[in-house]
Amino acid sequence: MDESALIILAVGAASAGFIAGLTGLGTALTALAFWLHIMPPQAAVPLACAIAIVNHVVSLSFVRQGFMWRRVWPFLVGGAIGLPIGVLALSALDSDTAKAGLGIFLILYCTYGLLVRHPPTVTGGGRLADGTVGMGGGFLGGLCGIAGPLPTIWTGLRGWPKDQQRAVYQPFNLFVLGISAVGHLMLGRYQALPMESLIVFPIVAVCAVAGILTYRRLADHHFRKVVLVMLMVGGIVQIVDWLGS
Repeated sequence: MDESALIILAVGAASAGFIAGLTGLGTALTALAFWLHIMPPQAAVPLACAIAIVNHVVSLSFVRQGFMWRRVWPFLVGGAIGLPIGVLALSALDSDTAKAGLGIFLILYCTYGLLVRHPPTVTGGGRLADGTVGMGGGFLGGLCGIAGPLPTIWTGLRGWPKDQQRAVYQPFNLFVLGISAVGHLMLGRYQALPMESLIVFPIVAVCAVAGILTYRRLADHHFRKVVLVMLMVGGIVQIVDWLGS
């Protein structure tokens, strides 16, 4: 890997670490925007999955006071049910169309959320509703590798404080990413990565801490807007990918 590629690798890792430390999401989306210019998807995607796991582990330690097992487990159970269904559906459904549909939904929802000063709060449904959202996230994770948006949106609609939101959707994302990482490992994709790629892990960890310290200074309503912007960017990326496919 030449010097210019190493710089792009490092900048992608730093950007992904900071943004994910700030919001609790967007690690792979940010990193891949840089890394796909210097390495094939077969190398970039597993590496992005690995740094996302590092990012969640680091940043979750800063929001652990918001962790409540009774809130997290329905999402995990739902995700465990939905993930294999999504994987099986991949052979029957068009994942690119699913990505495009999700992208349109994210753009419309986030536009609404940014325009409304006081969004509605959903208090009903209990753990069944939470588990259903987790199942939807798991399904999308298995179908097109995008598990996080539904739980992220739902925790915001629940009206929970920002630490409690992150302490739900980040463990959920970590669960799905962990399964994905095992799959990449079994397929030998990590063994094929160049040694230079190891530099991304300390960079991500340090920048994740910088992001989480910035997050600490955000009020809940500002955090909501930052998350909505990140989700909207994710939706735009899905539409662009779909148009380019």
